[in-house]
Amino acid sequence: MPAKKVKISVSIDAALIAQVDRYAATHHVTRSAALERWLAQVSYREKLARLEEETATYYESLTEGDRREDAEYAEAASKAARRLDIDGGWPDAPPAPKRPRKKSRP
Repeated sequence: MPAKKVKISVSIDAALIAQVDRYAATHHVTRSAALERWLAQVSYREKLARLEEETATYYESLTEGDRREDAEYAEAASKAARRLDIDGGWPDAPPAPKRPRKKSRP
């Protein structure tokens, strides 16, 4: 279901509106669609920056014991991953059924 649109009135610098209009013309969209895309991009970048900050804060807050535990887990996971046979299937899985061959046309 499409998001409900809300009509608003805003005052924006003329040079900026000219950029919006050029973008809209280039991308064959309305001025409203162009502004909506720009706002969505800014919103996405803000969320991404916040996530990066929160991730950095989390890692900076780890104790030496937490870091050691993470390193041990990463090492164990790496060893387990190296033992996987992705293309060979599971060791105890029944063999895959053979596909019938297509008959070649004369």
